[in-house]
Amino acid sequence: MTISRRAFSSGALSLAIGSQLPAAAWAQARPTLTAALNSIRAYGDAHLRHFNLPGMTLGVTAPNGFATVMNFGVADLATRALIGPSTLFQIGSLTKVMTALVIHQLAAEGRLKLSDAASALVPDIALPAASAITVQHLLDHRSGLPDFTAIAPEDGLWTGFAPGEHYYYSNTGYEVLTRIAERAGGKPLASLFAERIFAPLGMSLSRGAIVSADRARYAQGYEAADVSIPFVRGTGLVPAPWVDWDSGAGSVGSTAADMNLFLRALAQLAQARPALGLDAAAASEFVRHALPADVPGATYGNGLRHIREGGRDYFHHTGGMLSFSSAFHLDRASGVGAFASTSLSAFASYRPRLLTRFAADVMTNFLAGRALPYPSVLDTPVANIPSYIGRYSGAAGSFEIRAGKPLTIVADGQSAELQSWGGEAFRTSHPRFRNFTLLFDRRPTGIAGAAWGPATYVRDGVTVKAAPSDPALALFAGRYTSPSPWWRTITVVEREGRLWLGTETPLTRIGDNLWRAGKDSWSPERASFRDLVDGRPQTLVFSGETFRRGG
Repeated sequence: MTISRRAFSSGALSLAIGSQLPAAAWAQARPTLTAALNSIRAYGDAHLRHFNLPGMTLGVTAPNGFATVMNFGVADLATRALIGPSTLFQIGSLTKVMTALVIHQLAAEGRLKLSDAASALVPDIALPAASAITVQHLLDHRSGLPDFTAIAPEDGLWTGFAPGEHYYYSNTGYEVLTRIAERAGGKPLASLFAERIFAPLGMSLSRGAIVSADRARYAQGYEAADVSIPFVRGTGLVPAPWVDWDSGAGSVGSTAADMNLFLRALAQLAQARPALGLDAAAASEFVRHALPADVPGATYGNGLRHIREGGRDYFHHTGGMLSFSSAFHLDRASGVGAFASTSLSAFASYRPRLLTRFAADVMTNFLAGRALPYPSVLDTPVANIPSYIGRYSGAAGSFEIRAGKPLTIVADGQSAELQSWGGEAFRTSHPRFRNFTLLFDRRPTGIAGAAWGPATYVRDGVTVKAAPSDPALALFAGRYTSPSPWWRTITVVEREGRLWLGTETPLTRIGDNLWRAGKDSWSPERASFRDLVDGRPQTLVFSGETFRRGG
């Protein structure tokens, strides 16, 4: 989902949700608390059904002392156990703001400086010698490090750009911050969380590290039955694997009630008031520092995304784990916050951000005596539907796009809905097109064709000729698998003389057996191929992780 998807709408879904309420809540000039809470619950129920969520917890808090928790679905599909007040959810990257807070606390105590070179604080981590990465660069995702690689890969860490030049989200950077915090604080990060954040706020159920000993406390997480192909809504779910995790990139397990306490303290920081171990000056520095991020109009700093939507300013973050997906919104002016987490894998590409923003907006309006907002539609909007309709043909065959729900793909005598995944990307349960995303090629004159994995299709009536394939590069194509549950499978395809990861991500050769992944010339993601047999690689190394050819 993208920020544009969060535009409020009074469409069919809003009307459907409204019909479930005991009163026309959105028409009330001064809604009641009951109407406000019912509207939030109805929207949560809609999320559960639409996205096929096993279970979800939601917390909402306000600076006047109000707090509530709502649970949806179940904690375990097999046993039908309910989500209880002590059921833990992995909050994923929402942990990053807590890691950033610990770093700022340590800086306020003089144990480190935000301007310190990271290499001086953790000399045992092989950071690029000339990169001059500072603590602040790491906090802001401006270090140039790749997103997700071990901090001690075989050939050392690398960067794609000079620190500070670009924003590039890096879990690796927060792993480095974990080691910095532990060295400066003299304890494991989980202990620092417990002593510096959980205990002072009364977050008695929260855990600073995900460990097997606590597994029974968590909701059971779920993932797609086949994780080697793109997720589509409606796919079958199976229990996701458990992985212990202690990195400050995403190691906290918590409850909605505990996260209400955290958001209330964060609301104090938003007003530059002392909280969470920071005095007023340090609080102001923490919440005001932000630099341009990857989405127009959004900024990021110190583990917080700063966004402005609908005339309101929020602190926001999402989090994704192997078996959980989370989000929070905090209205910086009203101090109202909302947190949600669901037991669906991050690889389903769902985050409950629409729900947390709606919950925060509903309570903000209620407290101000204003009419409740309309909820956003849950499907990704598809603009200019007629521009897609037509027949597409290529060496791999042909298909037709027709109008309906909002688009339908027809091929081989079968039809299926196209699910929009933002921009020109679509996924479908159609058996012929299940294995890759379908990416349409929109040009100033309209849709010219589409790409799907290794295949290129041209729309009938368009005079576009696909570039020829490269037989030598085609030998690199294949499915490569990793034993890491975080990676699983990467499928490399050759299309029109280039290598791609799936449909969307290009590989660009930048050296002898060295490839850059991504469209940006400064992307830090790297790939190389090894162990050739008859010109066909048997091994792919992607951003430090080793994958073996599996067919």
